[in-house]
Amino acid sequence: GGLRGEGLQSEQGYLRFRPMYINQGRVELVCTQPSGLAEVSEGTYTEDSLDVSSRFDGLTRPSSASRPLVTAVRRWLEIRPQSDPLTMEYRVEMATERTPMQQHLLSKLQKVV
Repeated sequence: GGLRGEGLQSEQGYLRFRPMYINQGRVELVCTQPSGLAEVSEGTYTEDSLDVSSRFDGLTRPSSASRPLVTAVRRWLEIRPQSDPLTMEYRVEMATERTPMQQHLLSKLQKVV
């Protein structure tokens, strides 16, 4: 593991929020990582949370990807406006060919005034 504050994980992507009144809070995520892992995930959102999981073969990678290969990803994001200071928690779980779903990343951010 790394020291607090080290950047050991990076990813880029897009969230597409479907209108709450049309699609009951559905959200879609497209995300890529420097390892080449590409993810298409779907889930739900509320006013202060997000929960998305890879499904329907939503993960792909280049042939050069190293093993063990990631087989599933789940992400949660929760904003806690009642906390003082305001807090956001982001969690990522992953499963691989060798391991069951387990916590991969936990990030807690606090609003600085």
